[in-house]
Amino acid sequence: MANSKRSNGIISLFILFIIVNSFCFLFKNWLDAKNIDHLVVIGANCILFVLSATVYYLHKKAAKNKNPHAFVRSVMAGTFIKLVVIAVAVIVYLKLAEQSKSVYAIVAGIALYFIYTIIEVKSASRLNKHHGN
Repeated sequence: MANSKRSNGIISLFILFIIVNSFCFLFKNWLDAKNIDHLVVIGANCILFVLSATVYYLHKKAAKNKNPHAFVRSVMAGTFIKLVVIAVAVIVYLKLAEQSKSVYAIVAGIALYFIYTIIEVKSASRLNKHHGN
């Protein structure tokens, strides 16, 4: 039971990843009609999932540390790293896409950033409670 509670964070991230990608594939024509490039949203979702899963494992490692500040630093660093990587990805996309850029897809990616961050922080909080820091 305790092991399943600890892995809930990664499962929640994976479920969100599957839901967003499924939505983008199933409704790609509708999204494209609304000027939301479904491939950009899928790309942002993939980047965020990989980053969030990596940061989750950093949180697990930091939660085992006896110093409670290590855990706080891990949460702050993880959020900052994701923000910087997404900002760089947006800048690269805007430079490469030029005229065919999809601003709504960028907004969807930013919304996904917030959703992934909320799930990540809730999972980190559960990890922290479990390890008693």
